[in-house]
Amino acid sequence: MVYAACAAACSSALSGPVRADEFPSRPVSIYVANAPGSQADLLGRILAQGMATRLGQSVIVENRVGASGFIAARATAQAAADGYTVMLGSSGVMAINPHVYASVPYDARKDFAAVAYVASSPSVFLVSAETPAGNLRDFTASAAKAGRPINFGSLGTGATTNIVSQLFGHAASLPVTEIAYKSEPAIINDLVAGRLDFSVLPIASTITYIRSGKLKALAVTAKKRTDFLAELPTTIEAGYAPVQMTQWFGLFAPAATPRQAVDKLAAAAEATLADPDTRRRIAQLGVEPGGLDRTAFLRFFASQYEEYGTIVKQLGIKVD
Repeated sequence: MVYAACAAACSSALSGPVRADEFPSRPVSIYVANAPGSQADLLGRILAQGMATRLGQSVIVENRVGASGFIAARATAQAAADGYTVMLGSSGVMAINPHVYASVPYDARKDFAAVAYVASSPSVFLVSAETPAGNLRDFTASAAKAGRPINFGSLGTGATTNIVSQLFGHAASLPVTEIAYKSEPAIINDLVAGRLDFSVLPIASTITYIRSGKLKALAVTAKKRTDFLAELPTTIEAGYAPVQMTQWFGLFAPAATPRQAVDKLAAAAEATLADPDTRRRIAQLGVEPGGLDRTAFLRFFASQYEEYGTIVKQLGIKVD
């Protein structure tokens, strides 16, 4: 199997540039940094199914899990640049990790070609259902009177849950203390039980708790309201403009991938994401389907990389 993969890569490299009328002539692989059954994995499989129909070739999801996304990203960056290997990269892997970790085995801006903006996953500011505060202003006022640091649940240094919670502490002028967890369900359990003051988690993971009344959502940490909880104000509307962070997913190929291959992949992804049934299936995962063309995605990625770099530096977040 290893020999076959090497032979295919070497054959592709020797055959010269990919011809537009030839690509793709064999299956395409999408590397996903998350485990089978995860939100990112399911998103990748929906995308793969639609792209396969439009490319006329199988599109296979391969889970390359571990090391904060480093394994999938490095494998993609080092893959043959022939269009047959792409990655479903997240904002964490592509725009946050490079600024947080002292050593990163890839250069997010130089080692990849941005192909398509796939989806975004809005997060919400959550408190226990027993918390009296009904909005962020009231919560801040109550926390200020408590006379102690308020604790928040996080998935660790550099995680979106950590960064946006610290942004809230800065914006509200409140001392905050991180309680690190290994999984979102563990955070949710302690939040429901009242052992945490707050947390910021994806809507997809928490919407059933919100709708059942087990958790109270005070704001969505995005620039615009989400259709999933249309009545919920944004942090901007609530008066906390700096407290915004939305996880997003995009398709990336190795940097030297021929333009005609990238264009075909982008066209297949964009057509898939424009399909009403596909958009419905993606929305069922609790994420919002992408709506940017490749040119807009290139600009978006560049701006996100710089924006997260500024935020991480402001907060002094670093992992050696």
